[in-house]
Amino acid sequence: MTVSNHTQAVLLLTAHFSKPGKDEIKPLSPKEWGRFALWLKERSLTPEQLVMGEPKTLLDGWSDKDITLERIEQLLSRSAALALAMEKWLRAGLWVMTRSDPGYPIRVKQRLKLDSPPLLFGCGNPQLLNQGGVAVVGSRDADTGDLAFSRNLGRLAAQQGYSIVSGGARGIDEAAMVGALDTEGTVIGVLADSLLSAAVSARYRRHLLNNNLVLVSTFYPEAGFNAGNAMARNKYIYCLADAAVVVHSGNKGGTWTGAHENLKNAWVPLWVKETDNPDAGNAHIVREGGRWIKAALDKLSLSELFDGSEKPVNTSLYNDSSDKFAKEPTEKKIADNKPPGTGQSMEQTNEGTGCVENRSATPALEEISAETNFYQFFLIKLKNLAQQEPRTADELARELDINKTQLNAWLKRAISEQKLQSLYKPRRYRWLAHDVDQTGLFDEHQKIGSR
Repeated sequence: MTVSNHTQAVLLLTAHFSKPGKDEIKPLSPKEWGRFALWLKERSLTPEQLVMGEPKTLLDGWSDKDITLERIEQLLSRSAALALAMEKWLRAGLWVMTRSDPGYPIRVKQRLKLDSPPLLFGCGNPQLLNQGGVAVVGSRDADTGDLAFSRNLGRLAAQQGYSIVSGGARGIDEAAMVGALDTEGTVIGVLADSLLSAAVSARYRRHLLNNNLVLVSTFYPEAGFNAGNAMARNKYIYCLADAAVVVHSGNKGGTWTGAHENLKNAWVPLWVKETDNPDAGNAHIVREGGRWIKAALDKLSLSELFDGSEKPVNTSLYNDSSDKFAKEPTEKKIADNKPPGTGQSMEQTNEGTGCVENRSATPALEEISAETNFYQFFLIKLKNLAQQEPRTADELARELDINKTQLNAWLKRAISEQKLQSLYKPRRYRWLAHDVDQTGLFDEHQKIGSR
């Protein structure tokens, strides 16, 4: 896939590129991004302009006690870290989708509006994100009966032509997903952690290649497990679906909280498996507004679960006016929509449909294009650091947050291109070139990376 100039700018403002450090500047949250994006839109500005121009000038009049100008400038200064992170993620077959991409899940936009996540990291078939389906949620420590129910529910969904939406966690989530995938059904896995590891794991490879699976996350793709992230992603499981089934809930925890959040916001009809377990919170969820599944699974028509669900219509033509940078969608159907952040149709490129296929089929020419853009990011930062006074390699590595091997390779290239001078005793580097052409970084026809 390719990464558009718009996507690059949103990444800089809203994403982590490494494990968050204690003093690291915090990217904008979905709520913060929503109000900042609204302000930009009202002034006919786009995120790309902040990277290409002078933020201090463009943001004249902006005032927010949490989203300070200093914070925005620090976030935008992370271009070298962005380049290195994207190179790694793209090589693993990941893609990135923003709210302005035509394939961004419409159900999420409609239900969360300004709180919709600005970014979705993913792997697999992105078209599945707009198919809806049945969300299946439950405890990690479920008993054999609940696990069997979840597997059979996944199989039933596959047989009746519906996708399973779940969180990919051990227990109920995994059982439902495996049940559907083993029956050649389709699955949307909404992960709270370890997306990069999941994308390259043997467990999912066949299903990703067959376009039956999409794995998505709103979090840093290399993030480890975090209870807060697991709780936060629950809303996306519900909002990607048309109905939800709670197989087993405790009286607290993620399943419990997510079910109540869905009932409070009335995103989708909520159904609950009957249980004799006295420690389960299932009955309480029903008292709060959930409904029991009365029928045996072998007699259940899943379409009955959608009663009261407002299904989106004509999703390929949807354009949410509240989305700050929604581009005019094409007249083509969703099957012909562009992959996340791209400038080509999916039908033409066959990209973004499977992690392993994308990784192994990358043309050498596209890798050169990606490396060129990463190098341009590096030159911009290098000019700012080494123009006034020479800098050592250690200083540059620390300021740019890149490893020494990559730094030395790019320093040698800059010297050979007469952009940089190497000084001795001690070894330092001084910027020579007058300017760096930044337009190539944001040319709509140029790729930052292709996978």
